[in-house]
Amino acid sequence: MTPRDLRHLAPPEPMEIILDAAEQMQSGDTLAWVLPHHPSPLLPMLERDGLQYRFELAGDGGVVLFLTRP
Repeated sequence: MTPRDLRHLAPPEPMEIILDAAEQMQSGDTLAWVLPHHPSPLLPMLERDGLQYRFELAGDGGVVLFLTRP
């Protein structure tokens, strides 16, 4: 899976893209995005929707957010 790079977008567009995609996810789906920093305001929303997430450092800066619907 190749993460979609959202670092070039101005807030709140990356959050909106992630939340829209999360609504479409089916059980077992995993998606990934490259972000410029840790998205702290987004995490409670993901948790509220029962989504699991993890982060990895991006090799060229930023973080990769992996989102899974159990």
